Amino acid sequence: MMKKTISAACAVALLASGCANTNGGGTGMSNESMLRCAALGGGGAILGGLLGGTKGAIGGAAAGLAACAVIEIASRQTKTASEVDSEYKAANRNRLPPTAKIDSYTTVVTPNGAVKAGDTIKVNSAIRAVSGTSEPVTEVKEVLVAYAPSGDEFKRGEKTVNTTPGSGEYDNSFSLRLPQGAPQGSYKIKTQVFLNGKPGATRESTVQFARIEGQPGLVMVSSATHIEQGSQAQ
Repeated sequence: MMKKTISAACAVALLASGCANTNGGGTGMSNESMLRCAALGGGGAILGGLLGGTKGAIGGAAAGLAACAVIEIASRQTKTASEVDSEYKAANRNRLPPTAKIDSYTTVVTPNGAVKAGDTIKVNSAIRAVSGTSEPVTEVKEVLVAYAPSGDEFKRGEKTVNTTPGSGEYDNSFSLRLPQGAPQGSYKIKTQVFLNGKPGATRESTVQFARIEGQPGLVMVSSATHIEQGSQAQ
């Protein structure tokens, strides 16, 4: 048991050193993050075999993804409250809904071709929120959760897309970059919109990563989207 512990410590130290010394400089990560990053890919398998077998390897990879994957979020308003209200009334006998609602929620995942590990997977959402006669729109928020091939959640991001109360239409994008050494398999990406703190519709995509033989570091991406209708979206 002592030999396993010493060997694992050496493996972590070597792998963390590799993470920390890229292009002659540090990554700026904390020691804990570097150790988790070291558990990714081959490191996760090494640590799992030494300390916890298969379960340890899976946990090591998930910990590495959590530490090393990067998610960025950006949003902008594309239509004003008056524009959205006018369009909704024109399609609904000149009436607004009784309560606030998500009138439209669509997502697109890109790319759909081959990308290198470390490149960006982008989830673009278009969200339209309409104030009701008895309940205005106060907050529109989107949440993204990414799951590793093991099924473990490894990354989460959220963004309140509106800056002022009232109706509006918004573009929101999540950019997810998986690090070198990310394990092969199916990654599930789930997004959900929240209106005034209440959960609404979800969108779920599966992205398949598989290394292409003869092209190190190159992976093939394919995606499929599943839609779950929530109570706040029509």
